[in-house]
This record gives sequence, structure tokens and C-alpha cells, in this order.
Amino acid sequence: MKKFFIYAFTIASLITTTQVNAQKGFSLNVKATPQFSFLANKDDNDNDNFKYKPTVNASFGIGAAYNFTRSVGVGVDVLYSLQGQRYKINDTREYNQKNEYVKVPVYFSYNLNATKKFALVGKLGPQLSFLTNSKLDDEDGNKIIGDTKDRYQSATFGAMTSIGAQYKLNRNLYLTGAFRFDADFTNAEDDQYPDYATGRAKTYNTTSGVELGLKYAFAK
Repeated sequence: MKKFFIYAFTIASLITTTQVNAQKGFSLNVKATPQFSFLANKDDNDNDNFKYKPTVNASFGIGAAYNFTRSVGVGVDVLYSLQGQRYKINDTREYNQKNEYVKVPVYFSYNLNATKKFALVGKLGPQLSFLTNSKLDDEDGNKIIGDTKDRYQSATFGAMTSIGAQYKLNRNLYLTGAFRFDADFTNAEDDQYPDYATGRAKTYNTTSGVELGLKYAFAK
């Protein structure tokens, strides 16, 4: 998974070798992302009695960015992300582990022909996630355990990447869209939780989705 981010960074760096005309200065944005979320664990994956189910959630938030050269910028987002994992045990009862995070990605951005109507944009950077809520429901949304935060780490560390485009609506306003992926490098579960098996494999949060938003650029 770490190799994926290295490859993504390399591709983004190559993009910047092309002559571009990105505007310098600050911008603000709002965004929302319908997304698939996963709690990936090797032990669960190898367990014939455990079956992952597709888990659809969403995130939304705000961000700020600054373009400090003709092609390269930096940015930070604050996102509220609904995550977790649906799963089934013994092909009978279905469960829905629901975790909610405040995610703070800090990223480098690469803009190709940003002053034109249509432009390509790539982003890559580290991300911190802070657990705010956790509960276990059944497949119909009925509560099984109202608070499961003690099973999970209060904070995790990972990285995000996205590649997409922006469309210039007027001098300052842009419509944005991108394919976004993030993954944690640290264990989402608290290995001190007494009900976890000794030596249980680490569990990693990942999400993938389509990010849609609006950006306001304070053009110079």
C-alpha cells in the first residue's frame, strides 16, 4: 500500500514538469464524498465464517489551500467522515460497525493549466484521523452496542491521494471533482481491548470515493 503512494507521488511530480499557468494565492473550498469504507484485517479475511459486505458511507468538510509557485501548492482539509464495515458471520446475521472520524489531510497539490476552463489536479499527503463516535448496529440499523469506542484507537495516521479536475465557472469560482483514496498505516483497533484474540492482526481504515466540491480562489 505504501508503494501505491510512492507511485502516485512520482506521477504527480512528472505532471509538474509540464509548463502550467496556475494562479498564485489562497483558495477556500467545500466538498463532499460518497465513499466506500473498509476495516481491513488479515485474520478476518482468512476466516471462512467472516464475510465482508459492501459498505457505503460519505464524508464532507471544508479546506484551504495556497499556490506558491506557478504549478505547486499546499492545502489542508477538515473532514467529517462516516466509516466502518458491514460484515456477516456464519452466513446468518449481518452487522454494521459504524465509526466516525474527523480527518485532517495536509497535502501537496499539482495543477495543470489551472487558468483555463478545464484543468487537471493531483493531491498527495499525510492524514490524521480522530475517532469521534463508534457503535455496532444490525443490518436494519437497530442498535446492538451503543458505544464501541473502547475497541478502537482514538487517533490513526495514514495518507491520502486524489486525482481529478476543476472547471472554471467564473474568475474566482471553480467546480471540482476527483477520485479520492486514503488509507491508514496504523492500527485502527485498540490491541489492549480484552476481547480481541492475542496476536490478532492489525486492522486498517481505508476509503475510496468520488469527491465533489466548490472552490473560491482569491486570484491576484
